[in-house]
Amino acid sequence: MPAWTVQVAEDQDERVEAGMLATEAGTLIAFSEEGLVLRAWAPGQWRTVRHLETAEALPGGADSRGDVLTWVPRG
Repeated sequence: MPAWTVQVAEDQDERVEAGMLATEAGTLIAFSEEGLVLRAWAPGQWRTVRHLETAEALPGGADSRGDVLTWVPRG
């Protein structure tokens, strides 16, 4: 199952293994390959998410491609 890291604070990341991540109204939800909800982060509780295998395999690191999802609060 793919591994992801979710930044929940400036210096704090959470790692989750999930088949898929989805957003809905600012909420980030991690699903298993069977469609079960594994973990959810409410708006304001997550900042960015990154697919670990893809980002770590890139020569330039995670910032060299657009595979990072960022939550931007509306205000």
